[in-house]
Amino acid sequence: MVNSIILASLFAFFSKIWDWFKISIIGKAFFVVCNAVSQWWKDSLIVTALRKDEREYTEKSIFVKFIRLPFTFLGFIQKKLGSFIGENIQNSIICKTAKVYVNNFIAINTRFFGVMLLCTGLVYTILKFFAGNGVTLPGVLASVLGAVMMIFNFDIMRFLNNSVICDFIKNCAGFKELNLEVYKEEDLKGISRIVAGILVGLVTGFALNVVGIFGVLIPFALFGLLLILYAPITGVFFAVFSAPFVPTMVLAGLTIWTLLSLVVKSITDKTFKWKIDSVGVTIILVVAILFVSSLLSFSMLGSLKVWAMYFVFLSFYFVIVNAVETKEQLYGLLKIFVISGALVALYGVMQYAFGWTTANAWIDEEMFEEATMRVYSTLGNPNVLGEFLLLVLPVSAAWFLHYRSKEISKWTYAAMFLILALCLILTQSRGCWVGFILSVFVFVTFYEGKLWGLIPIALCILPFIIPETMIDRFLSIGNMDDTSTSYRVYIWMGTLGLLKHYWLGGIGMGEAAFNEVYPFFSYNAIQAPHSHNLYLQLTVEAGIGALIVFLAMQVIFAKKMSDVYRLNDKKSLDSSMVLALASGVIGFLAQSMFDYTFYNYRVMAIFFMVLAMGMCFVKLRKEEAQL
Repeated sequence: MVNSIILASLFAFFSKIWDWFKISIIGKAFFVVCNAVSQWWKDSLIVTALRKDEREYTEKSIFVKFIRLPFTFLGFIQKKLGSFIGENIQNSIICKTAKVYVNNFIAINTRFFGVMLLCTGLVYTILKFFAGNGVTLPGVLASVLGAVMMIFNFDIMRFLNNSVICDFIKNCAGFKELNLEVYKEEDLKGISRIVAGILVGLVTGFALNVVGIFGVLIPFALFGLLLILYAPITGVFFAVFSAPFVPTMVLAGLTIWTLLSLVVKSITDKTFKWKIDSVGVTIILVVAILFVSSLLSFSMLGSLKVWAMYFVFLSFYFVIVNAVETKEQLYGLLKIFVISGALVALYGVMQYAFGWTTANAWIDEEMFEEATMRVYSTLGNPNVLGEFLLLVLPVSAAWFLHYRSKEISKWTYAAMFLILALCLILTQSRGCWVGFILSVFVFVTFYEGKLWGLIPIALCILPFIIPETMIDRFLSIGNMDDTSTSYRVYIWMGTLGLLKHYWLGGIGMGEAAFNEVYPFFSYNAIQAPHSHNLYLQLTVEAGIGALIVFLAMQVIFAKKMSDVYRLNDKKSLDSSMVLALASGVIGFLAQSMFDYTFYNYRVMAIFFMVLAMGMCFVKLRKEEAQL
């Protein structure tokens, strides 16, 4: 109650100040200047270039047709063999059993899980007994629990879907209309589900004896694999949500499986057609240039390993663009993206609150004696965490602005935005702070330029909110006395020296190739795994061509986002979302001037996921126009 009164009083106080400012001479002069700057910006060469209609001559070019060959081949297979393959798959016993397993798993059917648990417990107990370990309590308990669950035939998901708690969670997350009962009733009956439960239970019980507790994951892993094969869009949701949490190789496996599932769908579904946009063309071109540089690398084997990771994660761009078929799916994906980011940020804040990080890590102790901690959450490095947060923050702001004040979703996303922003501050990543400021500038300017009138108020409040140590750290940007700054500058100088000789074709991808050549050009004998600058690193690895194509990719993306933004009212959900995605990308690219942001494969994957989500708006807009 007290907090509500305080907040209401503060809101009323600042509202009065804002009203006074608008009618004051200073305020009127400020708005005149803002309107003049806004008009100048609208008439500038940059905006004019972005507003020009893109020429579609590339669609008819031989070059683009060559790039599209793999997708054209899949279309040919679909036309010639799709019906035959699809019918045989759907009518197979394996496929029917898999569908039964997936639907019973989604429904959380007690009889199905009881059979699976009973078989797991019996196999585990029997194998342990014959191995000389006697009768184990976990095995007996699992068997008894499974036997009890078999008595009932109840779908727990139906109960959860209609529960007050579930409705509250859905309302908070913005999934008010989401129906969790997506399973098929006919698959919850008959002997097939019992057979499926027995088979999986037997395998799980055996696995528990071989790999220990990790064997428990088998039913869930099998469910995930089958669900993605059945509906590739679920793999997209899993990947976007889990990217900042799971190990790199697990994420790579998930993206590969989703890609293969989409390929199967493209062959068996007559209505499916691959969509290759202009950003996708530049991605293919970048991958091709990087492949050539890897073949000619100073460390070919090491470079090809790095290239393989790029190929996997950049290919996922095409999965997202082609798997997302409706606005509802795209909006849901963006919500999942923010929720995932908020959980990562919450863990980062908890690291700081409970001291779960390494003291004085990544900080010049002589310059910042009082700055004792930088958070890194699930991403292992404060700068990497900051780069991830840069992509999420604008999207969370867009969702907050979209919902009305009376909706609980608005305040949920407000809380998530504050947690994300607080975590970004706690990373103490100065490059990310600069990127975020640029991101805010872009978002506010295009969403509501008049909000810049709050700058004087914000500047007065910030010194009382932000700790002095963080202000000192921000003001130290460019200070060569800071070892972090001098370290980067010396690496850049060495890298520029290297580029004088290898600017055309590069030296090959990865740390191994870089370490083969860079030491000959290093300053002050500073060793480094990379150049600490994305643009320098791309040029070092694959030459000036890779840099030009990558920059072209970003310009094309910005233009496409501008096209969607201008087609709607700037306060519409589509416009605010493409503005948020573009703002996040711009902030990320700004941070890329101070760090090699693709060094962490998961962050690289997330960056291209964001590009794909943005381009989904373009694709869906074109499909709407054709209706």
